[in-house]
Amino acid sequence: MYRQPTARANPSCLRRLGCLTGALAAVLLTLIAGGLVFAAVVDAIVPGVFALNGVPVTSRAEAIGSVAIAELGEDPHLTPRQPSGALPLCDDVPPVYGHAFRLAFGLMRGTAEGSRLYALLIDHDICIGVTDLPYNTAYSSARHLGDDWSGSTIMVDRRFVRSLDADVLAAILVHEATHLDRAITGQACYLKRSNGSGDACTRLPNGVEVEEEVAAHSAEAEWWLAAYGDDGKRFAWRSDYSENRLLAAYVRGPSSFHAYVSSMRSDAREGEGI
Repeated sequence: MYRQPTARANPSCLRRLGCLTGALAAVLLTLIAGGLVFAAVVDAIVPGVFALNGVPVTSRAEAIGSVAIAELGEDPHLTPRQPSGALPLCDDVPPVYGHAFRLAFGLMRGTAEGSRLYALLIDHDICIGVTDLPYNTAYSSARHLGDDWSGSTIMVDRRFVRSLDADVLAAILVHEATHLDRAITGQACYLKRSNGSGDACTRLPNGVEVEEEVAAHSAEAEWWLAAYGDDGKRFAWRSDYSENRLLAAYVRGPSSFHAYVSSMRSDAREGEGI
């Protein structure tokens, strides 16, 4: 009776195959772990970006791109002073935004003026919230009952509440806190009108009061100047590029800055959704 030979595996081949399989498994696990870390970083930039529904592909691509170019960026040339205790956030702000705000508040407090403005928010129990704005970056709402300004708020568009853009968020907070500071100290245009001290503010056709915005944008530009110097931030791409342009206009002098702010804030979409 003929018996067909049985093929036998070479033990050395089996060992090599086992080593190769183990190496591939190790590489795969490394890639998965790296992908999870990368996803966590991206999600910190745009919280909820990897949710199954409701997040546009463009937002996901933007977040991933932000991580990719982050290493090309530049750290602010100031020492952050992280706040202690609870942050001045409104009660309905999701916890996922807490890290970005804490970084931004620390940077804000890295300058004397930013620290003063942060203290103003704390002293007057003013909270910062997150919302969706179709055009503006943020807005402040000054409300008071006598000397009580605790009804005032700052609302920031959620697109700008990102850990990797904490410097831009800090500049935004300085800008909006300056509006509230002017209201509390009686310098705001609307208070001067109501007190009968004259209307010294120029109002654009869209309702924006130029002098009010010049004051707030000046504080914003001064913070950016302290953070990055006269030339601004290198490798600025989106919102930080806008901060660089604002700074460039600021260092050219008051008249140039006034004209720049007037032009920048003249869009008919100003105030939409507020």
